Amino acid sequence: MARISRFTIMTLRKKIISKFFNYRMNNINSDSDFINCSVDVSELNGIRSMHIGSETIQSSMNIADPFFLELNYTKVMSLCFIFNKLPKEILVVGLGGGSIAKFFYKHSRESVINIVELNSQVINVAKTYFKIPQSKRFNIIEGDAIRYLFDYEMEYDILLSDAFDDIGIPEKFCTMEYFSLCKSRLSQHGVFMINLWGSDPKTTIYIDRIKSVFDGRVLYAAADNPGNIIIFAFNALPSELRIASLKLRIKDLEKQFNFNLMVYFNRLIESSPNSNARRIKFE
Repeated sequence: MARISRFTIMTLRKKIISKFFNYRMNNINSDSDFINCSVDVSELNGIRSMHIGSETIQSSMNIADPFFLELNYTKVMSLCFIFNKLPKEILVVGLGGGSIAKFFYKHSRESVINIVELNSQVINVAKTYFKIPQSKRFNIIEGDAIRYLFDYEMEYDILLSDAFDDIGIPEKFCTMEYFSLCKSRLSQHGVFMINLWGSDPKTTIYIDRIKSVFDGRVLYAAADNPGNIIIFAFNALPSELRIASLKLRIKDLEKQFNFNLMVYFNRLIESSPNSNARRIKFE
């Protein structure tokens, strides 16, 4: 396990000069490189952020309200609650600062949240600086997420893939085999989500792969322009697809979560060209 002395905490998020150790630029995609990247923490105007091997923000937390979703891409992820109101089992691939996992913990009181994280340093930093809950409902597993999915045949109502290293999404989390494995671990009406990067030229290829695996039952919404794109893939048709009913649910969630969701919902609808003013329709 990494020692806390290996972490850097800064009071201003300007140019971060990371102290890399055992970091090999020529072999950046291997798991060992990710494990050995420096994990840094910055603070600015009451917001604490995690950085893994670069200046890029991996996760942010409002210090005064640790369970609030500070970054827009995590707000998009919360749309899963309009399709699955009462998830029991949730799996998150990739911990970061734990923002979305903590959000699930707060707003889905009956859920058990399991998070699989490869990098022990990320786990230590999250526990030290990002207000990780101490609860039997909130479990962090150190290890390889794909191996975990193979080894433990659990069914999940929500399976969120948010695995990023210092340069983007590792390719192994964007293959047909990975998407098929995730689908096989969903409950009957389970929802698979994945966080993709809009500027990646392969993003459309990844979306097409997900559509193929999930028989076209896929919606997606951009958090910003450019920025993250959150994909929602459904193991079966959601029980509610009437837009008016879903918008009523969103209004309730906006009051509960204290942030705007309708703009992201409208982007979801736009991602399905067969939808009309009354109902979401898939390809």
